Amino acid sequence: MSRVKAVIFDMDGLMFDTETIYYQSNQATADSIGLPFNYAFYEKYIGTSEKDFFNALHNEHHDEKLVQLFIEKSKIDIETALLAKPLPQKKGLRALLDYLKEKEIEMVVASSTEHRLVETLIQNADLSHYFSGIVGGDEVENSKPDPAIFLKALSKTKAEKAEALVLEDSLNGVRAAHAAGIPVIMVPDLLNPDGEAQEKATAVLEDLTEVISYIKK
Repeated sequence: MSRVKAVIFDMDGLMFDTETIYYQSNQATADSIGLPFNYAFYEKYIGTSEKDFFNALHNEHHDEKLVQLFIEKSKIDIETALLAKPLPQKKGLRALLDYLKEKEIEMVVASSTEHRLVETLIQNADLSHYFSGIVGGDEVENSKPDPAIFLKALSKTKAEKAEALVLEDSLNGVRAAHAAGIPVIMVPDLLNPDGEAQEKATAVLEDLTEVISYIKK
């Protein structure tokens, strides 16, 4: 691939160790209102938008009022959980950000989470100064694995597709970057890479520290 001029970061599970927080909060909300819910269902929608997740819940359950109650309550519960204390950062994040800044490589965040919350979480972690742009899931019509979010993120940089690099932890994210024609590195979080992920990702690395070595090559 060409020399990397821009890196596009996913957020949940890639920058911050938040996927477990999301699941535990969703499970607690569901349990509190008596909505059947489990990790197997949640796992299917890691990396997708809130909209797709809620649509799937409507398709799974026939009690519209109960699902709507979950949607309303879970939004409040998750945001409360995410803002309760500083989010744990993934191994190597700060070192990678410092390296990219030193090399004057542009950085953009492309997350399925809504823009407002992404911006708040990045500000709370004192990381805003690293990024030239943010694209949230509420800014595109279709979520990952649709490529729209990464194409929009790329447009906020001066890089061509071959000069950019997407960092993702989920299969849907890898699919989206691959469909966008942008090289993607998978740094797995909750989901181990399957054959499709191995095929579509440029590389699968253990943590963000290894991304520095990859770019140096």
